[in-house]
Amino acid sequence: MRSLDVFILTYSALSFSTIVLLSLLGVNRIDIYVALFAIEFFVASIITSPSSPLESRRKTIMGILLLAIFAVIIVQRIVEILG
Repeated sequence: MRSLDVFILTYSALSFSTIVLLSLLGVNRIDIYVALFAIEFFVASIITSPSSPLESRRKTIMGILLLAIFAVIIVQRIVEILG
């Protein structure tokens, strides 16, 4: 099995379990979901580390985008607390 396939399966399993668990807990804030999806992306990337240069570049770009979204969420939360 290719590392990309393992990555997709791992990330899908983590995301699905997060959705199920947070739904059962009654969490309805999108920022929590996005933050956990970003963390799961990085965990799945580390687990399936050896990959081709193209796959690695795509993971890096996606990681940067998720990190930027995560940073925006954190800044918004800080502004809510201070404001």
